Amino acid sequence: MKKAGKISLGVLAGVVILLISLIVINNYAESRIKKAIEGNLKKINASFTEVDVNLLRRNAQIIDPQINFKGKTLKVDTIQLTQIQIWDYIKDKKLIAGNLKISNPVVKIYNFKHEKDTTQNSGTPEFKKDILLKNVSVNGGSFQIFEKDSTNHRLYTKLRSIKMDEVRINSNTVKEAVPFDYDLILLKSDSIFYDLNAQQKMTLRDLQIENNKVTIKTFKLAPKYSKAEHQKTTKVEKDRYDLTIDEISMDSFTWNSDRDTIAIRNGFTELKRARLDIYRNKLKPDDLSPKPLYSEMLRKLPVKIALDSIRITKSNIKYEENIHADRETGVVEFSNLNANISNLTNIGLERKDFPKIRIRVNTDFMKSAPLSVDWSFNVSDPGDRFQISGQMGNLAAEEMNRFLKPAMNVQAKGEILNMYFNFAGNDDSASGDMKLEYKDFKVEVLKKDGSSKNKLVSTLANLIVSNKALNKKADYKEISVSRDKTRSFWNYLWKMIKSGALKAFL
Repeated sequence: MKKAGKISLGVLAGVVILLISLIVINNYAESRIKKAIEGNLKKINASFTEVDVNLLRRNAQIIDPQINFKGKTLKVDTIQLTQIQIWDYIKDKKLIAGNLKISNPVVKIYNFKHEKDTTQNSGTPEFKKDILLKNVSVNGGSFQIFEKDSTNHRLYTKLRSIKMDEVRINSNTVKEAVPFDYDLILLKSDSIFYDLNAQQKMTLRDLQIENNKVTIKTFKLAPKYSKAEHQKTTKVEKDRYDLTIDEISMDSFTWNSDRDTIAIRNGFTELKRARLDIYRNKLKPDDLSPKPLYSEMLRKLPVKIALDSIRITKSNIKYEENIHADRETGVVEFSNLNANISNLTNIGLERKDFPKIRIRVNTDFMKSAPLSVDWSFNVSDPGDRFQISGQMGNLAAEEMNRFLKPAMNVQAKGEILNMYFNFAGNDDSASGDMKLEYKDFKVEVLKKDGSSKNKLVSTLANLIVSNKALNKKADYKEISVSRDKTRSFWNYLWKMIKSGALKAFL
């Protein structure tokens, strides 16, 4: 019994010594790790309330860290690192942790002159560690960019949550625009504001990205000024855009950066219930700068894109033109617009099999006439060749007068029964044919004040207008036009249609 008691006491003493040793070693290691974390935070000019390390629980926590460095600030409630694999760090200097949790980070970037940075910086040391974070989560917070001063945002994003899996950081990843790799991401943002330029701002109410699927709610490209104030901000005529899209979805969104160029790819993109209002003040002097066609604009776009298929549903476009200060604006509307766009890309322009962009649209013109359009062009073609065809159904003259009367001082009566067109062209000229069928079409040329008919001029105009298309099928008219390169593609298309209409009427 005495011998057994001695053995028991010896084992107990050994356990006590081991526990004391573990406590001493743990406290020593925790103290060293804590001092190392605090030292590194101080090197980057960071302040904090507390650093807590517990090796037995394999976790670490930083309370209220704040970093200020060269016009950038980061303030966080807490940073928690759990399930740290100590042996991997001791043996291979690899930091592997199960979870990284960041609470309410507030990131502010000031892109304007600020006080001289006093942070000690002896150059960027080479990154030699390998870091693997199996789960990363960010809860709450915001991301903000200021450019003119510290009160007006260029960008403001309110974050709800971010989750990533298998986040890897090493000597290769830190050289990239996004300094880490990841396998899965979930991002939710309550709101985003972006100050686009002097005339426009961009906002969206809700953004969610999950497994490369993107959903955006209530996207807006809004003007900063009213129509009256907008014209005071520019010396030449410039369109005022007001765009709202209820929902945008992408099914396989990816992006990457190569040599300061961003590339965006997606399979299927859908835009639901878009409303675009365009206002132009023609009382301003013309903007005579060259206007490239869409193929050239896409070819020279600084961002690379590859959007395989785009669908636009239940959308509307309204164009207003102010030509006379004392009259209402001329209005053109496309309602119930549905469109399909394929092969919207500017990646791999040197390919021999580079695909054509094809745009097919069905809409109601002036809320009444069914209109279908089929338009295609090749972004890789330096000649900017294109083809566009379409068909429009019955259109009453009263609907056309919403634009003709205020904009052109003309009032029409009768109706257009059908219109067909097929044009092909390039940056210099276009040709094709057009057929216009109409009934009892009459023109009233108004006096300068737009209030009454100029009987003499109207009579002469109606003597010129032919009504041969009244009861028989109209013929196709061949047209050929030259492009005014100071005007947009839409002016070019209008020039083609106007040329065909004049041939049909005369």
